[in-house]
Amino acid sequence: MTEKYYTLGTHTSEQWVELHAELIADGNTYTSVPAREVTVEDDRLHSPTTGSYLLTLEEATELQIDERVKFINESPEKYPEIYMPSSEDLTCGTSGTPTDRYTALYNNWSQWVNSNLGIYSFFTDVEPTLNRQGTFFRFLSFVKPNHYTVGKTNPFNTPKLQQAGAGENVDLIVPDNGCWLGHVEFISRGVTNAVNPDDYIGSNVLPGNGYCDVLDLVLDAPYYIDPNYFNADPTNRLMARWDGTIVPIESVAIAWWRDPTQRSISFASFGNIYVSPNYTRDTANGSNSTLPSEGTHGTQCAALAFGRTQGWAYNANKWVMNLFGDNNVGSLGTGLDVQKIFHIHKPVNPIYNSKDPTLSSNSWGIRGNKNGDGYYYWRTDSPVSYTRYTEPAFIDVLGMRGDGGRWKSELHDNSITQAGDELTQAGVICIAAAGNSGQQLVNPDHPNYDNHINYNNTTPLYSIRRLEGPGPLGGWKSIATTNRRGWPGHMGKTESQTFQGNTTVKFPVIQVGALESNTGSNEEKIADYSDRGPAIDLFSSGAGAMAATVDTYSASSTPTIQRVDGVYSALSAGAMDLSQIGGCRDTEFTGTSAACPVAAGFLASVMQYNRDWTYENLRTWIETNVTSQSTPTMYHGVEPTTPTDMNWKYEYYSNGGIRFYRNYSLQGAPSRVLYNASIPVSTAYGVQVGDPPPAPTPYSISGSLTINGLTFSLFDANLL
Repeated sequence: MTEKYYTLGTHTSEQWVELHAELIADGNTYTSVPAREVTVEDDRLHSPTTGSYLLTLEEATELQIDERVKFINESPEKYPEIYMPSSEDLTCGTSGTPTDRYTALYNNWSQWVNSNLGIYSFFTDVEPTLNRQGTFFRFLSFVKPNHYTVGKTNPFNTPKLQQAGAGENVDLIVPDNGCWLGHVEFISRGVTNAVNPDDYIGSNVLPGNGYCDVLDLVLDAPYYIDPNYFNADPTNRLMARWDGTIVPIESVAIAWWRDPTQRSISFASFGNIYVSPNYTRDTANGSNSTLPSEGTHGTQCAALAFGRTQGWAYNANKWVMNLFGDNNVGSLGTGLDVQKIFHIHKPVNPIYNSKDPTLSSNSWGIRGNKNGDGYYYWRTDSPVSYTRYTEPAFIDVLGMRGDGGRWKSELHDNSITQAGDELTQAGVICIAAAGNSGQQLVNPDHPNYDNHINYNNTTPLYSIRRLEGPGPLGGWKSIATTNRRGWPGHMGKTESQTFQGNTTVKFPVIQVGALESNTGSNEEKIADYSDRGPAIDLFSSGAGAMAATVDTYSASSTPTIQRVDGVYSALSAGAMDLSQIGGCRDTEFTGTSAACPVAAGFLASVMQYNRDWTYENLRTWIETNVTSQSTPTMYHGVEPTTPTDMNWKYEYYSNGGIRFYRNYSLQGAPSRVLYNASIPVSTAYGVQVGDPPPAPTPYSISGSLTINGLTFSLFDANLL
């Protein structure tokens, strides 16, 4: 009988210890447990309730019925063809006085381009300016600022942007499909015509005085976590990155995650993290002369989170990870585990005697296509049959406006949900794009919470398995709910199965919906494709944003515009090779994929003054300080109350009575738009808004270091 790799999880750590002992015992008599000694593929020391084993399909099927088993699925790290969707399928788009971001006026555009509507185009900017951006202007006031409308023929010169903090001493991670670190948006010095925020620091947390602000979580974080191991043999373990930053050699970094013997003994206890050996700097990050293999989504997200001109958190510790692009980290679960280990084991910040907060900005999600005929359940256990031609409005609308008919649903317990649970339990604050499916997402106390669809009219809700990949136990499976959070929105949910009316369920992830950039009136609206409903925490700028891109003059048909600060001057580590790159450009970026990093960057500035906050503290701040707007400053709309109500699909009519397929209704979502609200300061951490940034932490390397054939001797050298 053919064996395969399976990962299983139990409900408690005690159950795992018990079941693990039974699995590795020879001659077991338990009916659900194989009678033979099972090979342990990975005991996953970093997880108290999961392990991976070599099992036959029949053995795995029997184990499913064991009451101790929470889930069992084929190991995603071993079978990425089953579990890793394509990049296309995953991407979605105080106290004290704030200080000026720039010394000069700030040029704002509120939308990319739409010549038919007369919206000002970035392309017609005859003298492109350096301090231009379209998302921050919304942060300036509680209601939509003046001039944030359709039809501007010139850029609007705003007052100097003011912000209280830029994410100092906060780790902000953008896991996506790769990020081009060579773009000038991430370069701190040596950029022709650069204009930076007045308090911009421009550095990263590793030695070498590199001129790129951003580090890779997989390849660079091992040195940050475990410097003693790398400094013990710098010649064979360290190298100079293209920008001069001292980083681990790729193979050594990968081995640090995969093999406990290839790191300091104090970090051996978390066992093995099966990072893909194919993960490289070239494919994930590119350089000053090469582009990454993807990065058409992750570059934009990173720029809007912490870019020096486009991000709010331009002074954060900036991390990226190729989660699902070409030659990615290995699996979605591996990417979550890497973030967890980073958060748990990173060093204490000596300034505060505490570890820096960790925020993760997630502009991706698992969704699937509708499957035509079936049964729907609307606020009841009684099924109603439908076909693809007779779908009720609440089903027909799913994915109609912005996601190609794809929709999201709550996942069954599996290895990725377990990894997500452990990530949030470890204390990582996760921000997520709500999604572009136009779905109403609700909480357990809402009557639509248990709405779902099914192939038949007999399977109980929690037994339904939709969105299946190949194989009887393969692929991520959902319970086919139509109004619950999708993934990663329900990551860390405290109960795997709940019932209508149960208000004890907690959802750690902060969900961000997208605003419409221009609507032709002073009444603000959400984007018609954005998910909405009571499960959305807040809305942020998302439509028509401008962001850094990997696209060059000829690399894509996507509209782009040349950066004025688009080239490097000569630097010791090498200038940009324009013959290969063609300069740096910006592009339009839209959707909740854009709204999420914009919000994450802002929330990083909140966390820098409240280092001990949990997600609950942060959500409380959002709910109490980012107050809801009333009409007519923001359009609320009508919440449908029947499955066939046309308000699910469209609401607006032209003056001539023509029906447009647009729906700006909040459908019960709080009318909360992120803005520069008052940020409290935890004085216990000795920081006040407006304090100067702390000095960078010195690093010391001893021994010899070989770089490109040259040998340097470093003795107690502080590299700042």
